[in-house]
Amino acid sequence: MLKNKPHLVLWFIGALLAIGCCISYFFKIDTNFLLTLGETYLVVAHSHIFLLGSLWFLLCGFGYFILQKYEITPIHSLTKIHLIATLLSLLGIVVDQFTNNDGVESVIAWTSILLFLVAQTIYFINITIATVLKVRVK
Repeated sequence: MLKNKPHLVLWFIGALLAIGCCISYFFKIDTNFLLTLGETYLVVAHSHIFLLGSLWFLLCGFGYFILQKYEITPIHSLTKIHLIATLLSLLGIVVDQFTNNDGVESVIAWTSILLFLVAQTIYFINITIATVLKVRVK
């Protein structure tokens, strides 16, 4: 399933995050995600993280779906790395919310954010290479 239809995995995760956003919104769960950067505090509501995460996962899934529709095969190893790194970064954000150590929280959160950015860079590289190779083959 991962090799042929990675978009289904991303759409499933996006749907779960959208459900989390709806639950957070309708039940008025006002919790925040706090990141510290020196003397600066970045405070983001969990509902916004759920919303942006679900949109991002749905759009990434749409990218893989378009590749499949036009019979462009993405590089399987890059797809696997993208999905695993993205899921690990999401897991890191969740773990960060349940830890109470002040020093560890920032490290886990920032590592998860950097891992997410690297994973999305791999996603764009994967789609670009697959598209260019498909165009050159024709």
